[in-house]
Amino acid sequence: MSKWLNQFLFGVWGLLLIPLIVPILGKWLAENVFSDPNAAATTVFEDFLALDRQRWFKFALVFWTGVVLGVSLEWLNRKSDEKRASELRSLGSKFRSLSDSLKNRTTSGWPDNVPDLKPAITSAFGSARKFHLWAPDEHVYQLPDASFLCEYFRSVGKLLEDGQFDKANREALSWKPFLDNVTLS
Repeated sequence: MSKWLNQFLFGVWGLLLIPLIVPILGKWLAENVFSDPNAAATTVFEDFLALDRQRWFKFALVFWTGVVLGVSLEWLNRKSDEKRASELRSLGSKFRSLSDSLKNRTTSGWPDNVPDLKPAITSAFGSARKFHLWAPDEHVYQLPDASFLCEYFRSVGKLLEDGQFDKANREALSWKPFLDNVTLS
């Protein structure tokens, strides 16, 4: 929703709140500011009180409160979705980076040849689980080589980076049977 429309909605809502605040403000002003009743102030306050007593006013106030709450919730939801999408794309980038790093290592000596990558791999798995993506557990380090992990990171990471989150979730789950069926070293 555009910024000016948000400001308009909040402005109308704010104007509707004035008659609710005026009686309290009028009483405070009468007690603390004006020593004798001010005719102009009294007239203004009475007009606002009369507006508050109108049947349509209460309906308008409730209606605009609903509109403002709805717009606010929609905006918060959109911001939350944008943040989640950004975090998932970042995770995809991290996955792809880990895939490239694993690919550049020699296949002999797995997993002893990647002690520096283990914290990043563990962190990536934790982030994936936070977003309810399936991620391998520690059994992946018992595999004969890193090809499974490298391909998992590459395929799921590419989908995440491309913003295809549902496909990435299905792709991640499709790797589970391979890990369950592989013979551990």
